[in-house]
Amino acid sequence: MKKLSELGEREAIRLISDILSKGDVAVGIGDDCAAFEFGEEYLLVTTDMISQKTHIPKEMTPFQLGWFIVAINLSDIAAKGGGPLGLVLSFGLPKETSETFLKELTKGANTCATKFDTSIVGGDMKESDDITICGTAIGVVKKEEFMPRIGTNPGDVIAVTGTLGKAGAGLYNLKNKILDNDISKALLEPTPKLKEGKTLARQKCVTSCMDISDGLSSSLYQLQELNNVGFEIDLTSIPISSELIQLHREQSGLDIYNIALHFGGDYELLVTIPAHKFEKAKGTLKKNGTDLMAIGKVTKKKEIIINDGKVKKILENKGYEHFTSRAF
Repeated sequence: MKKLSELGEREAIRLISDILSKGDVAVGIGDDCAAFEFGEEYLLVTTDMISQKTHIPKEMTPFQLGWFIVAINLSDIAAKGGGPLGLVLSFGLPKETSETFLKELTKGANTCATKFDTSIVGGDMKESDDITICGTAIGVVKKEEFMPRIGTNPGDVIAVTGTLGKAGAGLYNLKNKILDNDISKALLEPTPKLKEGKTLARQKCVTSCMDISDGLSSSLYQLQELNNVGFEIDLTSIPISSELIQLHREQSGLDIYNIALHFGGDYELLVTIPAHKFEKAKGTLKKNGTDLMAIGKVTKKKEIIINDGKVKKILENKGYEHFTSRAF
């Protein structure tokens, strides 16, 4: 009998999915959100959990902890093109937790929720040996605007919003104390791409979409498995964050592409769009203040190639996965 350390998070999810009855749901396990029939819309439901050992750097304040749990749940709603209706949060906290900690935790969660025009509508609290916090977000999206993970075709452009590597740069800086701690804000207070998701969804041009939480390489492998396609990625087209560039100026030996490809935590959107629709989508997003960068194309052969302009090779799947040793 295999242990979770041998299965890994995604194989464990597949095992669970095989056991569960599927029920009457439009989109179930395997996407960023579950989607239920809701008149002319889908009702979106997603949940995410963080724990002290795997998600919470010692430098993270209680306020940032609250912000973080809300932001990562809203990111899943964003990846489907939806808007949030509300969230419920469950706090597992040690009994020695101070009143101040609880207040700041709640303030951070509330601040993030209200910034993105939603609210926390309930939850639960229990005693726990370590800090464990779970969030569940509920949202809606018009059926014709829903952006699934499954649907991409060979020839589509694959692209990302914003820049990559900012969260990785933040953690590297926390560990090595090279620059001011402000550079770590993107790691500790990520921004869910709700505006970007809605803008793309309204154009009805996206064939597949997911958020980049576990790293670009990991996200590509997840899309590959679901769609039975491959990708060819242009290394030099990957948009590198200003935070990572700043670190590279201080430490020239830092492998910025390794961080941008594999670290994760950026919560940008990874999308595929038919080639003839890409420039219009890019222009529309640009008018709304966000870059959409083409980083490659979808291919028929089920392999993921990285092209640095000189050599083409298989891209390793080195993104984060719970229960395994494959953690950046």
